[in-house]
Amino acid sequence: MSTLVQLLRQTTESRGGAPAVAFYGGKSDRWSWSYDELWDYTRRVAAHLRDAGVNKGDRVVLWGPNRPEWIAAFFGTMLAGAVVVPLDLRSPEDLLTRIEEQTEPKHIFIGKEQAGKLKASHAPQTRLEDLRAILKNVAPADPADRPVAASDIAELVFTSGTTGNPKGVILTHGNIVADVRAGRNAVYPTPRNHVLSILPLSHMFEQTCGLLIPMSGGSTMYYVGSLRPDVIFDAMQLGRITNMSCVPQVLELFRDGIEREVRKQGKTKQFDKLVKVARYLPLPLRRRLFKQVHARMGGELEFLVSGGAYLDPGLANWWESLGFKIVQGYGMTEASPVVAAHSVNDRDAESVGRPLPGIDIRIAEDGEVLVRGENVTPGYWQNEEATAAAFKDGWYMTGDLGYFDKNGRLRLHGRKKNMIVMANGMNVYPEDVERALTSVPGVKDAAVFGLPKGRDIEVHAVLVLDKESGESNVPALIKKANAALGPHQHISGHSIWPDETFPLTPTLKAKRADILERLPALQAEGSAAKR
Repeated sequence: MSTLVQLLRQTTESRGGAPAVAFYGGKSDRWSWSYDELWDYTRRVAAHLRDAGVNKGDRVVLWGPNRPEWIAAFFGTMLAGAVVVPLDLRSPEDLLTRIEEQTEPKHIFIGKEQAGKLKASHAPQTRLEDLRAILKNVAPADPADRPVAASDIAELVFTSGTTGNPKGVILTHGNIVADVRAGRNAVYPTPRNHVLSILPLSHMFEQTCGLLIPMSGGSTMYYVGSLRPDVIFDAMQLGRITNMSCVPQVLELFRDGIEREVRKQGKTKQFDKLVKVARYLPLPLRRRLFKQVHARMGGELEFLVSGGAYLDPGLANWWESLGFKIVQGYGMTEASPVVAAHSVNDRDAESVGRPLPGIDIRIAEDGEVLVRGENVTPGYWQNEEATAAAFKDGWYMTGDLGYFDKNGRLRLHGRKKNMIVMANGMNVYPEDVERALTSVPGVKDAAVFGLPKGRDIEVHAVLVLDKESGESNVPALIKKANAALGPHQHISGHSIWPDETFPLTPTLKAKRADILERLPALQAEGSAAKR
């Protein structure tokens, strides 16, 4: 297996009539494709693109929700020898326009909702929801028509939420297949795995961990028509879901929902005691102890893969106490994306795991994490300057700060560009301060910045408070957080974020640039309120 087309074809040859992808849009909208059917639709998509004038090396935008047709369009584009340009379904039209200017796509596969919001003219389009009907009368393409090699570009993945010109990460078939091979060592995909996909397939985390790695083992992938909790839990029941990928915020939301249900039943004290005791018990016993929670989540859920952002060890251990395995990973789009991870049978909540096989990780003198391997991008699309700036002596510079612990596991400090250098030369990692703040009851979220204050630098916290917390409580909350921090990390200034959440990226990370841009106005409002 050296290309993604070969990945699907080889799995189809071994699994054939077994279910590959399934869709649950509600009680009256359920259907699935076998691997044979998915391969047939993939060949029809390739023929559809050929008839539309798409040639080898042309770009095709894929912009829409997770559903089986997205998968067929994804593989069909590659079978046609073209390059997939995935776009997050929540992207504004102006981002599509800027990406079109760079890639000159010949075709767009688009979701119904996204198509309905377009105002300008764009490349020719095919709606994903109409794809099955459109392909009925299209003869399947011959896979030998346009052979694809490992060195061919498979995707151009553009940075999300970027102002100005977004950068397109070049990923070859060989890059992605190398990461799939390495990732199999962490999660051991098999036909018994039923995978629920709720993160955007346009992002490499979900694409590799929620689709390609499971597919390499003959697993079945499930997609939902809505992210409403009732639809998700129904799908987990019907699909007997065994695992899923998620960002930490999804784990938080699920935990909050479980705890809310416990409160309704008036059993909070008993539940909290069981959670504390359970961490000392064998995993099978934990599952029996919390059988109602497991039943609510389908009864078969074994592990959750967490990535995309920092995972609080306390949150990971809470889930582990309930009998769910939390497999954490670390990576970036430029590495297809995973470079380090736990395995299902070797987990540690304090780290992001060990380097995957075939991937080299080195810590630079300044603490930056450097990565090298077959999974790493050759560079950025039509951007030699950005490519040159991202590499040093053949190593990709991640911009993350970290170190290896005594067990060879990678631990992260935070982003190099976010590090605050105090006037006395001491370094403050905002992520450490943010963790201390969010561990204090009453603080829902926090973003920390270094702001000039005379000749010194102030550690300034922007806080999202729980509904129960008033601004008058903030000094006490900060005092509690400071008690857990070193003297040089102490928070000396704060602002209150007026909205319920920070602005978020598609992978639910806080948009630090947007927060910082609004900070002067928040400070002015705070000063006016004190007068």
